[in-house]
This record gives sequence, structure tokens and C-alpha cells, in this order.
Amino acid sequence: NFLFLGDTNRAIASTEMNENSTRSHCIFTIMLEGRRSDSDTVIRSKCSIVDLAGSERVSRTSSAGQTLTEAKYINSSLFFLEMV
Repeated sequence: NFLFLGDTNRAIASTEMNENSTRSHCIFTIMLEGRRSDSDTVIRSKCSIVDLAGSERVSRTSSAGQTLTEAKYINSSLFFLEMV
């Protein structure tokens, strides 16, 4: 199951605000294709499910070391996503 595999490979760390804080963004894309048996017409759909790592107030989480570095990258990437 690809959804399970993708979910279990996500980076997770504990902070003071969240015991299971995801440290990565995740995008699942589902492609569907349908066709009637009496027609040559093909209908295609694409569904993207996006789970963004949450922004963190570093002062509230007491993050340090690797967790602090990840929090800075998460906050920076969310800032730039707002511009899209």
C-alpha cells in the first residue's frame, strides 16, 4: 500500500507543543482513469492530497539542535508557499 509506505517514511519528532510533530511536507497524488465500455472516450482525473508540516513558534517549543534546524526550514518553506 503506497499511502501507508509514504506515511510511515515521514519524519516525526517530539516538541513541547506536539508529541508527534511531522517534520516534513507530504503530497499524495491519486490519478484516476475511466472509460465506458461502449465508448472510446477516456476521462482522467487527478486528486492531490497535501499535508504541510505545521509552522512552529520556536520560543514555545523549546526546540534545539536538529529539531530547531528543521523548524527553521519548515517555517521558511511555508513562508515561500504563501507567495505562490
